[in-house]
Order: sequence, then C-alpha cells, then structure tokens
Amino acid sequence: MNNITDKFFLFDWPEEDMPTILEDYKRITQKVLEGRAHELSESDGMYLSTCRKGAGKDKDRTTQPYGPELANRRAWSLKSSYMTTLLRTKVFSQEEQESIARAAQDTSKPFTQIIEEKLLQYRGQSEKELCKKFDVNFNAKGRNSTLVRKILGLSSDIDSTAEFKKANMNIRAIRVDKNGLPKEDSPFKNYRFIELAKEEEWEESHIYTEIFSRKFMFVVFRENESGDFCLNQVKFWGFPDSLEPELMRVWQETKEIINQGVDLTVKPNGKDGFKVSTNFPQSKVNEYLFTKVHASQTYYEVKPGEFVGKGKLKDTDELPDGRRITKHSFWLPKKFVQQILRGEWD
Repeated sequence: MNNITDKFFLFDWPEEDMPTILEDYKRITQKVLEGRAHELSESDGMYLSTCRKGAGKDKDRTTQPYGPELANRRAWSLKSSYMTTLLRTKVFSQEEQESIARAAQDTSKPFTQIIEEKLLQYRGQSEKELCKKFDVNFNAKGRNSTLVRKILGLSSDIDSTAEFKKANMNIRAIRVDKNGLPKEDSPFKNYRFIELAKEEEWEESHIYTEIFSRKFMFVVFRENESGDFCLNQVKFWGFPDSLEPELMRVWQETKEIINQGVDLTVKPNGKDGFKVSTNFPQSKVNEYLFTKVHASQTYYEVKPGEFVGKGKLKDTDELPDGRRITKHSFWLPKKFVQQILRGEWD
C-alpha cells in the first residue's frame, strides 16, 4: 500500500482529483492501522475504494495486521462512477460538468473540504437570513438545496457537478429539531412496481444502484430556541457493508409483496374521507430502509375501475396485477438519519 500514490502519479490524473484520492487513501489506511480492516467498506472513499476479492464467504477472509478479527480480502480500486465519468470526458470527449473545485478556484484540497469550509462559514445563520443574502425565494420548494448551490458559487445543481458524478453522490438538505431528529423521513426517487418486481440481480437492483452504492452529503439545518432553522452541519456518508444484508432483505420482501399482490385496507377518515393503507412494512419494522407513498395526492384502485383518494391517475403506478396505486419510493427513516448524523454508523 505504501507505493500506491506513485502508481497514481504515473497517469495523467485530473489535478483537482488528486487531493480527494489521497484523502481517501489516508482514511482507508487509518482504518487498517486502527485494527478495523474488518469494517472496511466500498463507501469509505469518494473516488478511491477497496473492493472485496473472492466470494465473500468465511474462506475468503484473512487475518489483519493490527486487529484480532478476520477481514475480507480486498484490493485497491477506483470507483466505477469515477472511471465512467473520466471515460465520458477524457476518452469520449463529452462536455465536462461544472466543478466544485474549479468554481472555488482551489484544486489543492479534497472537494469535501472545500464544501465544508464554504458552507460552515455561515454556520448558525438561519434559512431566512441566508435566503435574503443569496437571493433565494424562501417559499420555494428545495430552497435549501438552492442555497447550497449558491453558497458554493455553482450555476447548476450540485448533484450535476463533476465531483458528485465521480463519487456517485447525492445531496440531502434536511431540517432537524433541537434534539437532532429530522422533521421528516428522507425519500429517494420513485421506483416502478413492475420493474422492481422483475429484478433478479441484487447488484442491478433499484436499491443497490440508487441507494446502497451511493454516497450522501447531508446538509443540516437545526432548530434553535426561537424556532428558526439554522445551518449547522455537513455530513458525508455511505452505507457500510454491514448493512447490505438488511437492505437485501428489504428488497426481497418488497418484491414478494408486489408479486403476491399488495393488500389495500380502506378505512373512513374524517367526513366523507377514506384512508388507504398497504401491507408494506413501515419504519418500526424496517429500521434502515422502508417503502411508502411518494406523491402529493393519493389515489388507489381498490377494485378494478374503482378509485379512492383525491389524487389523479398521474399520481399512480401500475402493479403486476393491473391495479394502479399511488407511486411509492424507498425512504430512510428519520431515526436512522439521526443515528447517521450522530456518527453512529461511521
């Protein structure tokens, strides 16, 4: 591992990427030095990673130099998202995305450090203060993501930057109460019921590609004593390998329910209203990832051609049995996000 940096410098690597790659290297090797090689995960780095070798069974595990636990055999690798982005821009000459480092005119630091320094200079300032300072409509949807973009001096969404594409990263701008509990669960993009039901390979599934293999940047606005939400924390995080079996279980469970037929339970809800619930397990059962509706209005086909709800057909998606129900997505439970922000899953 000592000569890995020499190997990197043999290539014409983008100058602005080297600080991030070296920071990844330091973080991963530090984990080994602490006797935590058994905790290594492909989410440890932004661009540089350690991929598992072998089938992942006990026979593929080996001793580690600084700890008693057996660890998976691993090899250095550059993330596929990093190499894909490089190929598109350097080999196939596709237009390069906007860069956080270039926007900051600083290629000497990891892009995560640039983000933290730029954002946290406004730590303690409220959403209202920042919206006024950066000319952002306080009533606009997604205003905090827009604030992050403007503070970083970007003209496009941060998810579209070269750094976020290379790291396969997603921004999560969230509000938390005085105790650090998010005000809401955190959603991912909608999935298609029929497509999910047909998935066969875990590493090609919606959960793996859109959730498990991604990195996340949490930008936290914390409630103060006056009830205002102020910029408080930036947290970079990715799912550790230890949670992969649980996410696989949720994937299998969700597929089975969709394929066997989603149960709809209709109950009265207020005057002339109805509430529809499904048999998808909620966050009390699935503590790390669960599925629920993801639409502003609900609409359920409780019987062929008979709909309940205030939504419209555009708010629905088709099930394998032909019924249409409100669109769903996977969500991170807010209690789990609180644990992430506290560093309990680092």
